[in-house]
Amino acid sequence: MCSDLELRFRKIMGSHLDRHPLMTGSDIYKLLFQAAMGSSHAFIDIESARSMLEKELMNPGSEPGEPLKDIISPCGRIARVNLRPYAVEKLDPEALLSAFIRTGREFSGSEDTLELYCSLFIHMKDKDLLSVKFRNIDIFFKDMMSSGFPAVHHSAIYRNAYSPAYRVVALEYLNDPIITPAEEWYQDHH
Repeated sequence: MCSDLELRFRKIMGSHLDRHPLMTGSDIYKLLFQAAMGSSHAFIDIESARSMLEKELMNPGSEPGEPLKDIISPCGRIARVNLRPYAVEKLDPEALLSAFIRTGREFSGSEDTLELYCSLFIHMKDKDLLSVKFRNIDIFFKDMMSSGFPAVHHSAIYRNAYSPAYRVVALEYLNDPIITPAEEWYQDHH
């Protein structure tokens, strides 16, 4: 029997792997890292963050079926807000920028949580609950742990296949009624 945390974790992993079957070990780790640590690793000065966001929103491209937000933490606090649907909906870039900055400054990430998420992923792999096979990911996770859990980039495979464009935010800092609460997301992704 699974705990609520494990069930939510499985939904998140299933959703991401179904839509991004070319994810590599580093892409999984990046997802788990962001879920546990938020966006503090990505924070740069406000003007640079604003400029980068404006540039990405001006020419967002398209990714059919991409959701406005991807819940990435089982507790429902942290999400990737995808820029393509955000631009299509003509939502407020300043609200997203503010949420991104607040997340980077105020969200307290936890290496213990990251370690737990890595363990849950390995458990799913060992129980053959993943739609994609990952060889040596447990070794990769151990290497990341022994290196102090550094931030990583998306793999070239992932970048080329999916052109990721998002901001990691704590949803409580994003004041936008169109972004559905986490509980509704979990119900929709059963």
